[in-house]
Amino acid sequence: MQSWRWGKVVPILAVCAIVADCTPKTTTNPGPPTAFAVVRVGPTGVRDAGFGGGNGFVTTEIDAGLFDIANAAALQADNKIVTVGTSGLAGQGQIALVRYKPDGSLDTTFGTGGIVKTPIPSVTSNGQAIAIQPDGKIVVAALTYASVSADNTTATTGIALLRYNADGTLDKTGFAAPNGFVTAALGPGTTSDLCSLTLQGTNFIVAGASGNKVFLYRYDTNGVLDTNFGTSGVATTDLGLPALSPFIAIQPADSKIVLAGGQGSFTTQNQPVDQVVLRYTADGSLDTSFNTTGKVVTDIQLLGNFASALVIQGDGKILVAGHALVDFAADSSQISLVRFNTDGTLDTTFGHTGISLTNLGSFDNALSVALQTDSKIIVSGNVSQMGFTNTIAIRYNTDGTADPTFGVSGVVVPPIVGPSNISSANAVLVQPDGNIVFAGYD
Repeated sequence: MQSWRWGKVVPILAVCAIVADCTPKTTTNPGPPTAFAVVRVGPTGVRDAGFGGGNGFVTTEIDAGLFDIANAAALQADNKIVTVGTSGLAGQGQIALVRYKPDGSLDTTFGTGGIVKTPIPSVTSNGQAIAIQPDGKIVVAALTYASVSADNTTATTGIALLRYNADGTLDKTGFAAPNGFVTAALGPGTTSDLCSLTLQGTNFIVAGASGNKVFLYRYDTNGVLDTNFGTSGVATTDLGLPALSPFIAIQPADSKIVLAGGQGSFTTQNQPVDQVVLRYTADGSLDTSFNTTGKVVTDIQLLGNFASALVIQGDGKILVAGHALVDFAADSSQISLVRFNTDGTLDTTFGHTGISLTNLGSFDNALSVALQTDSKIIVSGNVSQMGFTNTIAIRYNTDGTADPTFGVSGVVVPPIVGPSNISSANAVLVQPDGNIVFAGYD
């Protein structure tokens, strides 16, 4: 299975960790080890002086000399920010969480000085998704890697689901006792594959991919597979082509599950990579009211295109962010936004017949998407050239056009602040007060 998410680092890879860019276009130009980075900007894109001691940003080195990458973030009810990712290098990666107070300072009531590190026995682990339960407990999904190839590119992959108490300790009594986590096998994959997580009431749904198949696992609140979902707790869909890492969201109105990813191969000429969106009923069956098959494939100009994030709008429309026109030879790609009606048809009121493309002139990576209360769209990620990445954020109007009131012509490029000379905004949150939080690495 080919699956890359540009700018997201899996520290098991010595080469990828050096350049923070796990693609075939990597270089051996090293940058200093990275740190968790969180930036907060106001509604116009200007850094918030009330965050990070007046700077508008904070960086946190979890382990000096290693690569610390925040992949996802969540906002607690008290406006504390919880970030999750990984810390490590060359096969030593482990799940890492950092919690910040609303002003950006480390929350020392969480873990050790605001930091929690969790190794999963016998495997390398990479925290990639996070959710906050109504009671304040923290749920994390991580991809695990074992049996790694000699060239550090392929592995046997799996998913770990963990739950933490509000203070950062593993919930070993209420969830998957006595460990506080459960694991599930996926199969052969790459060391840059990803997993995703969403809450469905009191249940947890995690998704991953291996070979031609995507997998959804549903666990109950105690960490036990829910046999009322799919087949014995697992919903499996064979795409008929190599499956790229999927991302999932729940429709609030009916608890249906929307999955977005890609299918195809970047190395096989007759299998171009296309974006794929699936919708399942609440119990894990493909929803035939969605494009009659439960599946929509979107081909954008015959070049590689796939999803890397999605969100359900208040009107039920499905907004998918990702990559389009991926061209490794030209070292270029564009950011794509695709919006679907509730029946799976393209929303022709959005962009150009349902698709909005943004070309920033480099290898442009959309990694996360969020909605403001006014339904404007925030996309975060990075731009990459010759293996070096820099944070990028874009705001769009509801029709898919760039919002010129945000940054410069709708684009914000926060400065690299260190300790590294590379950066990325892997996650984006919109606070109730309208401020916008980006989390990733720097």
